[in-house]
Amino acid sequence: MNDLVYPKILMYSRSFCSDCVRSKAFLDNNNIPYTEINILEDTKAQEKVISLNNGRATVPTIIINNSQKKIILSEPTDAELAKAISKLSLD
Repeated sequence: MNDLVYPKILMYSRSFCSDCVRSKAFLDNNNIPYTEINILEDTKAQEKVISLNNGRATVPTIIINNSQKKIILSEPTDAELAKAISKLSLD
């Protein structure tokens, strides 16, 4: 994955969330850049997560997009995250 141009990745998280820690570790271990927003520190971000997840504050909620397409993942496995990033990455 490291020779690709990665799409923009935005991760909504909570500091005590084990799934968030796992997703961040996956991205960090693969040198994939991302922006993280802790929904406990940003009420507008929390509202956004709730709107994306049918009324639930599910984290991690990860938005992956390039100039042509956007993928939104809620509590993805590492495999789901890798697949979505690969799908939107440029060779």
